[in-house]
Amino acid sequence: MSKKMTVGIIGGGNMGTAIAAGIWNAYDVYVCEKDKKREALLRRKYSVKTVDIASLVKNCKVLVLAVKPQNIDEVLDLMNGRVGQDKILISVVAGITSAFLEKRLGGKVRVIRAMPNLPAQIREGITGISKGQHAKPHDLKVGALILGNIGQTVVVDEKLINAITAVSGSGPAYVFLFLENLVNSAVALGLSKDMSMKLSMQTIKGSISLIEKTKQCPSLLREQVTSKGGTTQAALDVFAEHRFDKIFCSAVKAAEKRAKELARN
Repeated sequence: MSKKMTVGIIGGGNMGTAIAAGIWNAYDVYVCEKDKKREALLRRKYSVKTVDIASLVKNCKVLVLAVKPQNIDEVLDLMNGRVGQDKILISVVAGITSAFLEKRLGGKVRVIRAMPNLPAQIREGITGISKGQHAKPHDLKVGALILGNIGQTVVVDEKLINAITAVSGSGPAYVFLFLENLVNSAVALGLSKDMSMKLSMQTIKGSISLIEKTKQCPSLLREQVTSKGGTTQAALDVFAEHRFDKIFCSAVKAAEKRAKELARN
């Protein structure tokens, strides 16, 4: 029986926990988390080993950096000089470029930058991954294999990570906003809150499933729902009047712009 790969997760917050939950059965997992209550929860729930950063780096082949951006400097100070070229560093820290990590950690560290999203918590996420200057093609495969345990992965050039952030990283919020407004509109029409939520959620879920099963593009399916002069057309006319397409595109571009502004290179 082959020995399991050792994976160390630095940071046991929402994303660190999601990754631990997805991989603990397949890998030998170490976690470093400063909150002792959360550390104990991770140890109890996922049978991970909880250690300090020095021990984690020493014992693990793959290091997953999953701390909050505001804590990155403190963590990198503790990691500096410890990450050799035999390690793969996967960073899911928003806004932190591979060049920044390479500069801070030195030694031609092999960085894989990743942008997962919230549905990773139920292993239905999608993660954009890219490799840094010193990472090898095999490192990307390792990153995709590990992060594939929390959903799907796509490989992109790092220059597109900000676009990934704007589309899938922030994307769940757009879906939740749409659902929130659909529910509120249903309530305004006289339906109960529970009924409104049930109708709205299943409509979204069923529509996504229809796209997946039929492989048809959304615009074609939209046309199938829309009869000339009918109820759907009346609603779509209002969206068109208020330039919903322009508003949506502008919103996603604003998210990408902000991602670039927050980046540390």
